Amino acid sequence: MWKASLDLKKPGFRFNLSEFSGALADLGVMLPLVLALISLNGMDATAAFVGIGLAYILTALVYRLPIPVQPLKSVAALALALGLPPVIIVAGAIWNAAAFLSMGLAGVDRWVQKAFPKAVVRGIQLGLAWLLFKSAWKLVNVPPKGWESELVLFGQTVAWLWLLVGGAVIVLLLFVFLRHDLAALAAVVFGIVISSIHLGLPPLSIHLALPKLLPLVPDWRQLWQGFVLLALPQIPLSLGNSIYATADAARQYFGEKASSVTERKLMLTMGFNDAITALIGGIPLCHGCGGLTAHYRLGARTGGAPLMIGILFLTLGLAGGGASMSLFGLIPFQVLGVLLAYVGGQHMLLARDLRGLREWLIALLVLTLTIWTSNLAIGFISAAVFYHLWGRFSFRREPPTAAL
Repeated sequence: MWKASLDLKKPGFRFNLSEFSGALADLGVMLPLVLALISLNGMDATAAFVGIGLAYILTALVYRLPIPVQPLKSVAALALALGLPPVIIVAGAIWNAAAFLSMGLAGVDRWVQKAFPKAVVRGIQLGLAWLLFKSAWKLVNVPPKGWESELVLFGQTVAWLWLLVGGAVIVLLLFVFLRHDLAALAAVVFGIVISSIHLGLPPLSIHLALPKLLPLVPDWRQLWQGFVLLALPQIPLSLGNSIYATADAARQYFGEKASSVTERKLMLTMGFNDAITALIGGIPLCHGCGGLTAHYRLGARTGGAPLMIGILFLTLGLAGGGASMSLFGLIPFQVLGVLLAYVGGQHMLLARDLRGLREWLIALLVLTLTIWTSNLAIGFISAAVFYHLWGRFSFRREPPTAAL
């Protein structure tokens, strides 16, 4: 299976501001989805934050690298769009856990890998970069609650929304050039300080809150709904983004240090994390190559980053979900959107090693279909089919027959 040592003195763990800054870099993906599922779908906040914390801690101990933990994006989007109750969302986590634990234990990663050649993986990464840009645009345009008033600067009226965006961009770029490893932390601190000054500190009710074991047990009808509505659309996307694209990005960023980040092991940790969240009624989780880029490009280099953010989420969950919601609510979505846009730009750089017409056409096909359909799975499945058909039916010019 896998080996995970608890010796935190080994080189796989470093604890400093750079690691903590990198740990915060993926909050632009994490927080909007998690807060929305709690607020709109009624997911239990304590179970959600405790589940995320435990998943990050396990991931840190297994890989000793900043491998991300993220909400299952397709599951979250469908659950929000359809207004699904928590028990159906947990059913989706059960199916996801069963699928990836089964694939990992059966060792089918090498067989499935044939569907994900490098050009398709790069296309997935380009398509994900586009989706990160799209999400960033939505976040920076969210009307901030409590920020309806306008600020007068040098005789000019400025909306708080654009002040938050402009300030976050300036802070982020300043630190990218001066201390890029602290850029994400600086942007988050900027957002918290501005929120605290403008809105004041929220009231906090801190108390020990333990998640319940098996609080949501789906019946057969609910399990079927979770399979059809959530698992079927998510599993192909998870294979492409959470497994193969994440393993590829890890090898690009960390070289030989990423030898433990195999496709099979990612299947197992992803399945195990979802099994844990299903047991406590939490939010379905995955890994993701975009999250890895976020952690790496903004300072994280070791397992210290996921371990620190995992302990933070676990502590906030055990201190009561309401307190966690209030604290995270201090970070304006506009700041998270700026972080997300920067990560999207860095993520596009993974496609630099594409070579030849065939590889570029396949990667751009994934990107084009993702832009057209807003569905990454449709993009990479279509491109994978096209890639293999190209290889099978491509016409090669026959050498000229020698004259008699």
